[in-house]
Amino acid sequence: MKIITHKPVMIKEAIDALNVRKNYLYIDATFGLGGFSKKILEAQNCSLLAIDRDPDVEKFSKSLKKKYTEKFKFILGKFGNIKKILEEENVKHITGGIVADFGMSNLQIENNERGFSFKNNGPLDMRMSKEGMSADYIINFFDEKELSNILWKYGEEYKSKKIANKIVRERKKKKISTTHDLANIIKIVKPQKRPYRIHPATKTFQALRIFINNEIEEIKNFINASVEFLSPGSRLVLITFHSLEDRLVKNTFNNLCKANQSSNRHLPLKNRMESPKFKKLNKAFYLPKNEEILRNPQARSAKMRVIERLEI
Repeated sequence: MKIITHKPVMIKEAIDALNVRKNYLYIDATFGLGGFSKKILEAQNCSLLAIDRDPDVEKFSKSLKKKYTEKFKFILGKFGNIKKILEEENVKHITGGIVADFGMSNLQIENNERGFSFKNNGPLDMRMSKEGMSADYIINFFDEKELSNILWKYGEEYKSKKIANKIVRERKKKKISTTHDLANIIKIVKPQKRPYRIHPATKTFQALRIFINNEIEEIKNFINASVEFLSPGSRLVLITFHSLEDRLVKNTFNNLCKANQSSNRHLPLKNRMESPKFKKLNKAFYLPKNEEILRNPQARSAKMRVIERLEI
């Protein structure tokens, strides 16, 4: 059996940014194989709540639970439902901080049965929770315009219309059943000389995965709920891997870190500005070091953004 390992991107930078402190509560919103959770618990005698929607990862939480008992808890669920999760756990305030890595774990990428990657041939699935509509259904039953819109909106694929048209024509001949079936169709529309800098199917697979798992809305819900629970001095550390995610995080953080106009019209104009509730940590964003990119090419598109709750 193949042993799958996964080292999160920018893990040292993220743990440093969290400023892990004794007896504080932290949230690992994307548990995966437990890389961030392990480092947080090792750093200090703190408490940690881990969340993940993928049922395949729950088994990796057992060793941490055995070692840290009451200090650690894993919850199977979507990070977009973090408000409900925290309320059910009777958490009023997050005193330490929250970390989330929006990238795919090797557990998902390397398992061909999950259908997330064109690297390994497998069924067209891409469902993180193993529930709901699969990529197979979308590719074989959505109409051409719907397919094109998905590829453009969620993958920013400039050949979205041509790819959608080719998919519709090919599925009339034979059902498109596997990741390699789909990748080969895309390579016909987007021929490139090897070696690929970026594989021709990358943006299409990204778009399908984001659409199937409602990832953009999940991130919006996650950030909006998370900031309401953060205590003064606690931090929100987010790692993104493509422009749609990063644009959303950047714009949301910018809004949270700027002063807002007060609704109190009785005050003089100069006194109507409310102080910002958050501040950015040193830089607007952080990038992985060249050494990490050389070790792990998947890190090349990563960006980390950090904000800290101010006194309110």
